[in-house]
Parts: sequence; structure tokens; C-alpha cells
Amino acid sequence: MHEVGALLREYDRARAYTDELWRDLSPDEVTWRPHENFSAIGWHLGHQAHVAHFMIRNLTAAEPSPDPALDSLMDSALPERFRGALPTVQRLSAFRDTVAERVHARIGAIAAGKVGAPCPAHHHRDLLADRACQP
Repeated sequence: MHEVGALLREYDRARAYTDELWRDLSPDEVTWRPHENFSAIGWHLGHQAHVAHFMIRNLTAAEPSPDPALDSLMDSALPERFRGALPTVQRLSAFRDTVAERVHARIGAIAAGKVGAPCPAHHHRDLLADRACQP
């Protein structure tokens, strides 16, 4: 099994490599779409963070999104033609950075055995589900 530190270093290395590929692009280049059925570079940047948020944070801790307005936009279930305008490069960058910070915090919590999502209120209506939610 890999060490948590090594896993996080690899995550950071992948993010740094991705940043090298886009940081020198103009905002127009980051948001440009050749056709409505194509995704801009900026969408892919936001989507990477959205997936990390969902898989690491939401499934393990039910933490709220750092930018709820971006959630539906960055979801690949939304067809390209409906994705519309992207946020600014600064907002995309801040979203990516915030998600990365939370990924580090959540992975650290998992490694320390501090895992658990709050039990949704609707589960308390069902005794079996309620037992499954106990810490």
C-alpha cells in the first residue's frame, strides 16, 4: 500500500503538470470553444476539481462545495451545448486551489481514521438505515 504522503505528492505533481500546460494561456484561450458541442480548456480544469471534490470530499465527509454555482456547470452529465459561459480564469484557479487544499485535508483525515459523513436526516426514518449511520 502506498503512503499517504506519496499519494498527495503525486496528486500535487499532476496538478503542477496540468498548471504548466495552461497558466501561460490568455483568458480567451482558456475559455474558447470551437463549437457548442466542444468543451473549453477551462471547463476541463474546473471538471478536474469538481471530480476531486465529489470523490474525495463529498463521498467521505459530505462537505459543501467550495463554489456551488460551478457544480452543475462542471458536471460532465451536462451536455456540452448547455455548458454556457465559463467563470473567469481567476475563479477557476481559486476553485482548483481550494479543492486541492480540501483534498489534502480529507486524505489526511482518512489516514488518521477520522472518516465519516453525517447521516442524512431522511435515514432516521428507517431504523435499519439509522443503525448504519451510527458512528
